Amino acid sequence: MKNNLTEFITVKSSVINNAWYKPSIASLVIDYQNGSSYEYINVPYFVFEGLRSADSKGKFINTHIKTRFEFEKW
Repeated sequence: MKNNLTEFITVKSSVINNAWYKPSIASLVIDYQNGSSYEYINVPYFVFEGLRSADSKGKFINTHIKTRFEFEKW
């Protein structure tokens, strides 16, 4: 992990617009194309790095995030 500052990425994806990662609380917020946003809880930094580098963001989210982490709709 680089630091405790929130990291933000904007991506070209048919599924998501943005992703925010807050290392201090291991929180990942994903802003979806349909206008909804979800916060995923207790997400390790390496998962955020995987999302950032994934060729298919939607596939990565479905496989490695949605099925493994608790979430809240924002």
